[in-house]
Amino acid sequence: MIKKLFLLLCALLVCVAPASAADVLNIDIYGPGQSRVNLFVADPLSKESVGSLGAIAGNSPVDLQQRIHANCAFLPFFNMLSARDIVGGPSAGGYVAQNMDFNKFQLSRADVIVTAAWAPRPGGVGEVELRAYEVYTKRLIVGKGYSVATEQQVPEVAARFCADLMEALTGQGDFFRSNIAFVKKEGQRKQIYMATAQGLNLQKVTNLDGICVSPAWSHDGQKLVFVYLDKKHHNMGVWDRQSRSLQTKRLPGNTLIAPAFTKSGSVAISLDMRGNPEIYELKSDFTVGRALEENWGIDISPDFDRSGQKMVFVSNRLGNPHVFLKNLGSGEVKRISLTGKYNTGPSISPDGSQVVFAQMVNGIHKLFLVDLATGRERQLTFGAGSDEDPTWSPDGYFIAFASSRSGPSQIYLTTKHGDEPILIPTGPGEATSPAWGKL
Repeated sequence: MIKKLFLLLCALLVCVAPASAADVLNIDIYGPGQSRVNLFVADPLSKESVGSLGAIAGNSPVDLQQRIHANCAFLPFFNMLSARDIVGGPSAGGYVAQNMDFNKFQLSRADVIVTAAWAPRPGGVGEVELRAYEVYTKRLIVGKGYSVATEQQVPEVAARFCADLMEALTGQGDFFRSNIAFVKKEGQRKQIYMATAQGLNLQKVTNLDGICVSPAWSHDGQKLVFVYLDKKHHNMGVWDRQSRSLQTKRLPGNTLIAPAFTKSGSVAISLDMRGNPEIYELKSDFTVGRALEENWGIDISPDFDRSGQKMVFVSNRLGNPHVFLKNLGSGEVKRISLTGKYNTGPSISPDGSQVVFAQMVNGIHKLFLVDLATGRERQLTFGAGSDEDPTWSPDGYFIAFASSRSGPSQIYLTTKHGDEPILIPTGPGEATSPAWGKL
């Protein structure tokens, strides 16, 4: 998909080799205490010794600078510095280390500086070299070159560079290589949309005459499954990212609830074929296969870790709705939500180590996280409004969720550490039921 958007120069356009892992700043985002790094995005410069940015068509240089700043501002381990934070003014003096004045950035307590160097490109906007340096060692962390044919390609360039920078510093860059699907209300209808984790590239996935709910991505990010309620029936919908094709399927029973993909790519879904909803795995032709969980109570909302060995789900078998974990190898089932009387919407981390879910507290829902190794449970979100439908990012660090904290439900972003939620802009209208998947 990216190749269709723009021609990327794959070769590194810088002559200085990136520093080794031992030389550069590293951020442990998974540990109990995360570092905060002061980052400054410098004004764009001309690559040529003669000439200026005026030779570059449009506002691409400034737009790219602003988008890199905005992208990095989504990450809680970055503290974004502005021009007024830099002692002696924001000019870096150059875009490569030998021409840059690192002293004033050291005095300004900047940890990382990003530079951009542009050159005109015949028939296009221009070519840009992006670099990130560690201020105190003057070492190159990331250096990339891109050919930008149109101004519409600037957001993709920013996302690619930020993914590489995040990966160099934390070991993971999937935040910028992922999509969030969600439900938007349109009058009496509800449709599936998707956007990046920063709210960019908003796209409408469905245009069905009815209500679409409960989207879920396959583990490879290539297919999206959801429940579609037309005027008569509950149906299952499957959308293919590559072909952009959409198919709907009637299944046995009257109610379909919360489908999810297994590791193998099959679909698990709750069906009420024998009364109470139970969880079944569908065959490749979407006919009903084996039961993954059967009980006298209601069993819904399955979710699976990356290994395919762990399934979390909701059941009222003990009276109130609680979250349970099933080992699909041994068949062992145990309750993992140990507090509260109403726990729903579980999502298991990709590595299978933690589960986030919504618990009703004083009449509203808040997110809680349980560590499966210790059984320890802690509250992640606080404040006004209900927080529901959590979903893990592919890197197992971020959590997206729906919240009414500011009025009508919108999609917000937090982390496994419970950082202050950030609104993901999804346009006008109510947005619910986020599902995070890879690009």
